Amino acid sequence: MNPISVSELLAYAKKVLKTDYMLNHVLIKGELSEIKTAASGHVYFTVKDDKARMDCIMYRDDAEASDMEFSVGMEVEMNGSVAIYAPSGRLQFVAKTMELTGEGALYKLFLKLKDLLSKEGLFDMEKKMPLPRMPKTVGVVTSTAGAALHDFLQVAANRNPAVSVIVSPTLVQGEGAGASIARAFKRLDARDDVDVILITRGGGSMEDLFCFNDETLIRTLAERRHPVVSAVGHEVDTTLCDYVADVRAATPTHGAEIIVSPREDILSASRARLRTMEHAIALNLQEARRRNDALGHRLHQAVSMEAILNKRLAQNAVKERMDFRMKETLNLHAQSLKSDVIRIKAVNLPARAEREMEQLAAFKMRMVRESSLAVKNAQRDLAELDNRMKAMGKERVKPRVRVRDRYIRSATDVDVGDVLNIDLIDGSVEARVLSIERNGHEL
Repeated sequence: MNPISVSELLAYAKKVLKTDYMLNHVLIKGELSEIKTAASGHVYFTVKDDKARMDCIMYRDDAEASDMEFSVGMEVEMNGSVAIYAPSGRLQFVAKTMELTGEGALYKLFLKLKDLLSKEGLFDMEKKMPLPRMPKTVGVVTSTAGAALHDFLQVAANRNPAVSVIVSPTLVQGEGAGASIARAFKRLDARDDVDVILITRGGGSMEDLFCFNDETLIRTLAERRHPVVSAVGHEVDTTLCDYVADVRAATPTHGAEIIVSPREDILSASRARLRTMEHAIALNLQEARRRNDALGHRLHQAVSMEAILNKRLAQNAVKERMDFRMKETLNLHAQSLKSDVIRIKAVNLPARAEREMEQLAAFKMRMVRESSLAVKNAQRDLAELDNRMKAMGKERVKPRVRVRDRYIRSATDVDVGDVLNIDLIDGSVEARVLSIERNGHEL
């Protein structure tokens, strides 16, 4: 037997393959891997199962006709032929057509529905709603038999036991699950006592999670009244619920961490707000005292000693009342805050915090009104005193003499022996008339 060349052997093998009907009309299935698209448009890839693998090629015209988005891990069925690539002597499969099977078909349906709903604007960022900072009540749409609910409740209770949870049970897998989830969501979304809604279940295969791609469910979520968090499957799993929801959580546990703030953070925020309010009140009172001091200085420059003394006493009285009222109010408020902090650590933290903020706001308004009223009263008193002084002129207050309750101005108004009462600036003097002289002559 004469030897033949390698090229002759490969040419003969190719000829044999072309004459075999079965090898020219093969329908195979497997999983795609090692995908590469050449500059020519040809797609090179590998198809494999659990025991073997085979190099494949789909020429540009066939690849464009198949309208496939090649992705590693897709399960496909391919129609084509077996051939030998002579330059490398490699056996390969030449694919003419390709279709998705199993999860691959579901993935294709997922992409088609995602594209449709995205074009309708259901996933637009402008439609996203912000999550509440301190929710009082959280609605949960899930199966009561799954681990997802247990994980969420455990984490939420550890972070803030005052948050209430309302569960709307539903199927999360199998036939009719999508419609069941939509009904469970509507029950919660119709309530006014729910602040945010979590849709969740644990991990699973694409078939298990496909109910969360149900078109009716997605359209229902798009018309929501309350913010929605989607926590379906594991971090690598993606459903259309994730796209339409306001926030996506990687796991049910992550969903609890996103929704429920730690009670320590809430307490810290409340204390910070209280300090801000106290500082603002102190500044208002300081400004009121400054204005009162300025009014006192003006009084000292403009009125008599008698009026100054009276006004200073009135100012001191106002100041003492304001200081006493502020200290008393702050002490009462501090005691109330301590009591609130003790109660808020046990139950209903968001409600207590909200009432506390309302009380602080009312307290601030009351202190501002009282400060404003005190200043207005001081201004009014100053105006009255100023009017009196204008009427009196710039003269100092002179001593005045009266007999009993009648003031006298002439020597003819008294008789010898009358008792005179002389009113001075800082008191009065009593005297008796011993003699009377008028125009140099004794009467």
